[in-house]
Amino acid sequence: MKRTQWVHLAAGLALVLAGTVTFAPEALAFPHQQRIGDTILYSEMPLPATMPQILARADGLLRRSAISSPHYGRRIFLTDGGWRWHILAFQTPGAFAFTRPISEAIVVNRSNLARDQVYTAAAIGGTRTLSGIIAHERTHGFIRARYGLFADVRYLAWLREGYCDVVAGDGSLTDEAAAALETRHVSHPALIYYHGGKRVAERLRANGGNVDALFSPAKR
Repeated sequence: MKRTQWVHLAAGLALVLAGTVTFAPEALAFPHQQRIGDTILYSEMPLPATMPQILARADGLLRRSAISSPHYGRRIFLTDGGWRWHILAFQTPGAFAFTRPISEAIVVNRSNLARDQVYTAAAIGGTRTLSGIIAHERTHGFIRARYGLFADVRYLAWLREGYCDVVAGDGSLTDEAAAALETRHVSHPALIYYHGGKRVAERLRANGGNVDALFSPAKR
């Protein structure tokens, strides 16, 4: 086989591998797996006895959303922020978590399961609750299910992320931390979430909590 053929073969295999782990992260052989209710958890660390409570808290947060559904984000992959995370999160390595459209599998960055926390490498705004992140990511699935698969490009980031944070009930920045960043004119990615959450909460208060009106193209 010629060198160019080997190169093409290797590239093809790499694409197949990338496609496989994109839609089936379990192909990376997570050492721990457990079903809790209708959720399947894959983890790099042993799952603590408190895991059902974390999922129950996430479900409780989601029930506050008018567009919630029980059918999205029920495969959750918990990483230690190492090689599995970097393979899966190649486009967003600094995120707390992400969800792949269509498969709706949730992949989470470095987690402390016993403390219900998830971390990024950010010195400011680098900690959130795991239960809140699960609720946030599942809400992205609800948005796609209700407003279309291309909602991630149809709607602006402040609206999508802001609504997900409102449902999650928390964020990575306190009012004081956000004010300090802006006083120093620091551009921080968490500010989009912070201001988006404030803006979404204000609009929902004004429209009586109508989520469909919030996402109406005429109201953006």
